[in-house]
Amino acid sequence: MTSLVNLPRFLGRRTGLAKATTLTVQPYQPADVAVLEGKRPLPAQQKPDPIVINIPPAQPYTQVNTLSNFLRVGRLYHPLCRNAFVEHVQIGYYAYERREEWRTCALAAAYAGAFGPQSIEKPEFSYTMAIWRLSQRVGFDIGKHQVTGPTGRRNNLADEMIRLVDENLWTRTGVAEWLVSLGF
Repeated sequence: MTSLVNLPRFLGRRTGLAKATTLTVQPYQPADVAVLEGKRPLPAQQKPDPIVINIPPAQPYTQVNTLSNFLRVGRLYHPLCRNAFVEHVQIGYYAYERREEWRTCALAAAYAGAFGPQSIEKPEFSYTMAIWRLSQRVGFDIGKHQVTGPTGRRNNLADEMIRLVDENLWTRTGVAEWLVSLGF
């Protein structure tokens, strides 16, 4: 049988270049194959073609210093408190199990998101300071800016954020989504 394929390379036999183009294959014995198996190099692994996934570029946020972004970040730092601006709570009865925890309302959580989680633990921290510094950061006075809340109340933005959490039992995430809908 004659073949134009370079079979000696696969059978482990070396032949000259002239014999590589036309080769006569002889019948083989099983003992010859066992001897050739030990001398044959291992086949090289074929690398698959890389899969390219085209991802559209992410839309950059035009404004990162928004009240809703500060609230989204700040709500992750401390648990929620209702009917208070900030709570400092000691948990545990015995000294070895006692720990302190801070809890925040929506406005204090936005302040913590803007200035860091330890910013509410300072002794000079207060409601008026939070409104003043957040107003400087977002670019408008949140203590005087009047909005109509989702419940129909007409109130300033800072008080409406607190009242939605305290009176209407909203979560801080819900307040953040409401702020996004207003463009804040």
